[in-house]
Amino acid sequence: MNPVIPHSRNHAIHPSSAACTAPGLPLQSATMKSTSAWLSSAIIYQVNLRSLAAREPRNAIEAATEKPLSESPLAYLTRHLPRLRRLGFNVLYLLPPYPIGHFARKGIGSPYASRDFATIEPEYGSKAEILALIRRAHELKLKILFDITPNHTARDHVWMTEHPDYYVQAEDGSAFFDCDWSDTAKLDYTNHALRHAMVQVYDHWLSILGPDEHGRPDGIDGFRLDMAHFINDKSFWDEALPILRARHPDRELLFMAECYGFGNNTDLFARGMDAAYDDDFYKLCQYAYAVDEAGNSRLRLSGDAQHNHDFHAILDDWQDGGIAAAAAHILMQYEKAASRFAGPRFTARYTDNHDEGRGLYRFGPGGFRAMNTLAFLAPRTLPFLLTGEEFGALDRPSIHARCQPCDKGRRILGADGRERHQEGVELEGNLFDRGIEARQHWYQFFKELVALRKKNRPLTDGACAILDVGEDAPPHERTVIAFDRKLGRQLIRCAVNLGDQPRTLSRATNLFVVNPSTAPSSPATSCPRSRRWCSRSRKERIQKPEFRIQNGSRRPPRTFPVLNGRIWDQASVRVILSEGARRRSRNIWSQPQ
Repeated sequence: MNPVIPHSRNHAIHPSSAACTAPGLPLQSATMKSTSAWLSSAIIYQVNLRSLAAREPRNAIEAATEKPLSESPLAYLTRHLPRLRRLGFNVLYLLPPYPIGHFARKGIGSPYASRDFATIEPEYGSKAEILALIRRAHELKLKILFDITPNHTARDHVWMTEHPDYYVQAEDGSAFFDCDWSDTAKLDYTNHALRHAMVQVYDHWLSILGPDEHGRPDGIDGFRLDMAHFINDKSFWDEALPILRARHPDRELLFMAECYGFGNNTDLFARGMDAAYDDDFYKLCQYAYAVDEAGNSRLRLSGDAQHNHDFHAILDDWQDGGIAAAAAHILMQYEKAASRFAGPRFTARYTDNHDEGRGLYRFGPGGFRAMNTLAFLAPRTLPFLLTGEEFGALDRPSIHARCQPCDKGRRILGADGRERHQEGVELEGNLFDRGIEARQHWYQFFKELVALRKKNRPLTDGACAILDVGEDAPPHERTVIAFDRKLGRQLIRCAVNLGDQPRTLSRATNLFVVNPSTAPSSPATSCPRSRRWCSRSRKERIQKPEFRIQNGSRRPPRTFPVLNGRIWDQASVRVILSEGARRRSRNIWSQPQ
């Protein structure tokens, strides 16, 4: 049983505690504006170039012989782009590729302390190699994002001597730095010359390839903007983003902010930012999931959630409607705010990134699977993977050291119900399961999620409506989040069990799941089976009665029970409506526990 944490309450009626609605009717809904050509369908794959440079000896025999690198990390990545591309992502995001500062560096030096925004770190390769990477990516229909730090530079950046007025000064006259980032110096956006210089930096990389076949400047496709809300005058974004878009009027660019807090995100959205991190989504993972001694996911709300002021409203909803209501709050707060912005805005949702411990290690396989599934189904989402995640990596590449403990460890829930903390680890490389079957399991999982999202436009451009499915559990223990994604005549109904126990639903929803122990095996009826795609022709699907809804009847075949019994799957996705005059229903994806 999940604890109900005492907390100051907001007594407004929350959707999760509202009076029951008619079966299958939405509790909340919002319509998504028409979106852009590729932003709404973006799936981001993050690469730490330094981890590709690591070539450690694997044993004493290799250690006895010097093994120089045969190619740079940039050349290595370029050569293997087709292999990575097979997963189906369409945006390649590189951690800062610029030269790393030397003065006051921590450990091996952080890529987030750059000493020149206009060149490439020699450890990674050459300018010619970065240009080759961008061109090859574009040939493969991949967009390229560079990470950059608008808030600060290294303390030995070229501007420190050439333009010391570009920096915020501490009381003693030295360069000021935020937090404990002692290897950095904070930029001063009250200086108009600095603002102009930063616009030129962005435009340099957006135009780095030179003119295209039409004579227009070509280059990378956007930026991930580190701590974008930390700059000391955010009006810079009001000016800079329109200027850059005006310089590239025929291109769709992505400006994605690393930013924390709903209020900060919406402020940057109003200033023209396309996307921002959804830290609430990650915090839900962090606060919700522990693992038992065997490494299995356990739903256990962390007491740390009480100390995060930004999370209090979500905690209120958890108390009223369990993790299902908390997740619905996170998804719908951006839906409700959408009308305030001039264009579509998106959130990057993830269980892994370079700042956090690996999701599979921290949250266990069940939580990792459930939250990634939710990210790929949720509205206004740019799913976000850190390289290695698709193979179930258990550690992350280090930012500052060759090897060190990771403070983003995990909560271990003992048999006696007590919690203890276990640290993670950071290496220059990644730690994977030794068995190829385990690695392929996670690869197939992500490949199917990517394909599901790419083949069904309602999942990228559709409106979202949260559903009340009548979960048979005390309100504060509800774990099933269900919602519709609708675009025109297409409607996809989704359900994800975020908990570690099966649930019973009492409301007819037209949402079917598969009982793996009784699912048929014949080719004619096996397409809705667990983790199988429905590959039959449109005509065949219509002719099969088990996929149709006639006169409001919801009578699935015996082996595909309607979702009013046990949930056999962690998640289920079902098409209810699609193009054409006929109304039909079919399973398109289900993921086993």
